[in-house]
Amino acid sequence: MDKLTTVVSVIGIIGTLSSVFFAYLAFKRNDKSDSKNQGKHEGSIMSDIVHIKDCVDRVEKNLNKVDERYRNILERLVKVEEAVANITKRVDHISKKT
Repeated sequence: MDKLTTVVSVIGIIGTLSSVFFAYLAFKRNDKSDSKNQGKHEGSIMSDIVHIKDCVDRVEKNLNKVDERYRNILERLVKVEEAVANITKRVDHISKKT
């Protein structure tokens, strides 16, 4: 009976140690997959941020082009207004002579 108790005790200890060992292995495996998933998520976020930055850069370039065109149009409008004012003065001067 003494041998049977010893054998059962040893088997119980081996079972307990093996369950602890397998639990540790499962924890490490899950930890690796969690880290992998977190890395994928962070990579996706960084990719989205780079894409947003590129879009903002393009919008800034287009805005600068629009601003330059707007200034050119204003300069041309000022010249046209000056020309119209000169033509109006000439017409008034000619109409007073006749």
